[in-house]
Amino acid sequence: MRLVSLNIVRFLFLILIQLLVVDQISLGFMENYISLVIYVSFLLTFPINTSNYLLLVVALILGLTIDMFKDSGGIHASACLFLAFLRPFVLRRLQSQNPIDEVEELTVYTEDLKKYITYTVLLLSGFFFWLFLLEEFSFSRIPMILLKTLLSTIFSTLLIIIGQYLLFRRPKI
Repeated sequence: MRLVSLNIVRFLFLILIQLLVVDQISLGFMENYISLVIYVSFLLTFPINTSNYLLLVVALILGLTIDMFKDSGGIHASACLFLAFLRPFVLRRLQSQNPIDEVEELTVYTEDLKKYITYTVLLLSGFFFWLFLLEEFSFSRIPMILLKTLLSTIFSTLLIIIGQYLLFRRPKI
């Protein structure tokens, strides 16, 4: 029960941070090329031992909530679902290289930093590629989509990792 209530609070907190802080950051001329997101860190840190179907439902609710506030027509919900769909495959791939410890959730404290960055970059790349592909809705704009995906993935990964260092507590050994 404690984990459920903690995740509900984290869900609401990340949505508020995204809408009230991150979306208000002005990037100047780079604003057309970089999209900062922090709310997807909820899906990245979602407990590993839960059902994949539950993860898909939570991803849909998270994406629809963001779409409702941004009036973006469902592209965030679709991108969150795509990230949730990719997550088990990425976790399995990372486990085959170097087994992921039996942890409740993946954070910078519970996992090796290099593995966590790889995990985050892979999932955010898929998320942003799908998001920008739906936003542009044109295969002729693939070079621009790839550039936006690269820049957004780099800056959002940095933002998520810094946020985790600030918001998560180091587990007691």
